[in-house]
Amino acid sequence: MLKLVLPGVVVLGIVIFVHELGHFVMAKLRGVRVTRFSAGFGPPLWSVQRGGTEYRLAWFPLGGYVQMAGDGPAEDGSMPAGGREEFLSHPWFGRVLIALAGPLANLVMAFLVMVVVALVGVSYPDFTAELGAVADTTRAHRAGLRAGDRVVEVAGSPVGSWWSFLLAGEAVPKDSALALVVERGTERIALTLAAQEREAVLRGLRPLPNPPIVGMVVTGMPAYKAGLKEGDRILAVNGAPVSVWEDLPVALGGQTDRAVALRVQRGTRTFDISVTPMSSGDGRGGRIGIEAPRRGVYVERFGVLQALQLGLRATVALVGNVYQGMWLMVSRPLYYSEYMGGPLYIAQAAAEQARRGVDSFLQFLALINIAIMAFNLLPLPILDGGHILLAVAQAVRGRAISGRGYVRFQKVGLVVIGVLFLWILANDPMRIVRRQQALHKAPQERTVAPSPP
Repeated sequence: MLKLVLPGVVVLGIVIFVHELGHFVMAKLRGVRVTRFSAGFGPPLWSVQRGGTEYRLAWFPLGGYVQMAGDGPAEDGSMPAGGREEFLSHPWFGRVLIALAGPLANLVMAFLVMVVVALVGVSYPDFTAELGAVADTTRAHRAGLRAGDRVVEVAGSPVGSWWSFLLAGEAVPKDSALALVVERGTERIALTLAAQEREAVLRGLRPLPNPPIVGMVVTGMPAYKAGLKEGDRILAVNGAPVSVWEDLPVALGGQTDRAVALRVQRGTRTFDISVTPMSSGDGRGGRIGIEAPRRGVYVERFGVLQALQLGLRATVALVGNVYQGMWLMVSRPLYYSEYMGGPLYIAQAAAEQARRGVDSFLQFLALINIAIMAFNLLPLPILDGGHILLAVAQAVRGRAISGRGYVRFQKVGLVVIGVLFLWILANDPMRIVRRQQALHKAPQERTVAPSPP
């Protein structure tokens, strides 16, 4: 339970705290009186009064909140008239800055996290340095390489994995021949790649293909709902046999929004399940949310300048992906609504990414920061986008909204956000229920002898 809950608490705690910290800092800079800044929710564990603000550490560590003077109408329905130090009577441009500061803080946090990922190291799947298919028409075949050869030395240095093999080859000057030693059965064979051939040879090599065994099932994706599990072997797609992992994207790519029959082997059992690949939104075909097992991991680290550049590019890509997902949600709400997730989904996904490694967990943290930023910028009442909308409307109209109008606006927002929140809260447990129902069906199928690895 701790492994499931703790990563989600950390993610939500950091994301919400950073968001509220942005509002707090900008409010202070603009001279708006902040009555309370709380890290966490609920009864206080500790509090102190400084400069008219109560700083509080609360029991429940899921983010926090900022309470500003004059952030709502008075009891008689009138708007605050305290001047610049109260939020709703503060100049409209300052209110825009205060509202923007929370989402901007999440954006900056996402960028810093992606920079840290580049510095700590980005992990990639690694493989044994064993060659996959080598067609007899290729330069690699003419150079003496064969399928199944295991590369054990490059330029006199031992190598133990696919990435170490490629990097050792890149380290040798390009105008020099490249000496390799491969194991073929019980033989050790020395080969030399000519300088003019080596780049083309190395570029055409592929590692030994992965078997079609599921290494990870992404929470909430079609494979998760259909009941696929880690360790399942996919034998066929719509009756067509599958022998290697690389066959799966080809078989599933053109099946978006159409049910696909998978023949699956789990232990000594074999059974059929139906899964409907979802559109990836990028024109690359359908996805069901599975990954191949990682036989090894290669970690690539970058210097500070490279990390800053990569962090910026990665953050821009995350922003694009999040807004693309929001557009898909708006354009096809019935299709994508079941993929919406709340706190339980975030906890599951955070735990899943934490198991994969520090870099995966940090990338998920950056993604949630961007998601919170994008959601809060929607022009809905009670969200930051709603405050921005009211402030801009005041600038256009030349006068602020009335207290009664403000209350009505907020009520509309409460209804919209409340319905959305209830839908998400209901969707989270239903996702788990559907998965458990799918998992329960599998053992009822017939038994066969296991397929060879």
